[in-house]
Order: sequence, then C-alpha cells, then structure tokens
Amino acid sequence: MKFKNITELPDEELENTPFEFIIQKLHEICTVNLNQKLKELDLTINQANFLLVINTEETLPQSYISSLLNIQRGSVTKALKRLENKGLVEISPNPENKSKNYVKITKKGRQVTKEFNNQIKEIEDNIFENYTSEEILKLKITLRNLFERYDNL
Repeated sequence: MKFKNITELPDEELENTPFEFIIQKLHEICTVNLNQKLKELDLTINQANFLLVINTEETLPQSYISSLLNIQRGSVTKALKRLENKGLVEISPNPENKSKNYVKITKKGRQVTKEFNNQIKEIEDNIFENYTSEEILKLKITLRNLFERYDNL
C-alpha cells in the first residue's frame, strides 16, 4: 500500500492502520487549530490547560496542580509565574507552610478561560456538526476508557 493521508484512506484500509497513528494525527491537527485560536488570547496550550484546572476551584495548592497535570514542580512554578505576570492568576504562600503555594485565578483569568472555552466549543461544534449528542458522548466515553487502559499499561 502506498502511504496516503489519513483522510484519504478507505474504511477497509483503516483496519490495518495503528490506532496510535490515527490519534497522533488527530492530536496534531487539534494542536495547530487550538494554537491559532489561543494566539489571539496570548496563551499557549499549556497555559490554557493550567487555567482550565485552576478555574475549577477558588484556590488550589500548587502541588495539586503539578500532580494533576503530571508536570514537575519547577516547571509548574515557571508556568504559573508567567500566568501571574499576565494577571491571570495570583500565587500566595501557604500561611501554615511558607515553602508551599496556593494558586487562585483572577477575574481576568476567569474571563480568558471563558473565551478559551468558547473558542474550543466553536471548533467542536464545527467538527461534530454531523453527529448527534449521543454519538459525541459515546466517543468521549470510549476515549476516556482507552485513556484509562493506556494509563494502566
């Protein structure tokens, strides 16, 4: 078989295409599209991921963010500092343990996260326009289950 673009493969050839390859190509396309949208907000994908996590609570321990995103503490500190410099989060020391920090999203950070979520929704609405909400949910459940299986390898 001569190599083709994934979108050009007939259904019968997909059977022999590694799942990881399909997911990787989808990830690359999503990343390019998200980066274009995030540039308008002066954000990177990693910064957007931090904001999505931090926006779920009023205040979060920095160590929790590190473990949830599976990123080393030093890298988290640098990323949060950049977000703080943009006025999107506030970092404050834990009053009980000055070596640990709490992170709080600012009003501006909530607004930027809302705009980012709206842009993601716009992309997803476009991508999934020919699918029912049940089909989309089933896909998300399948992907979550696959993630769990891969995570347990």
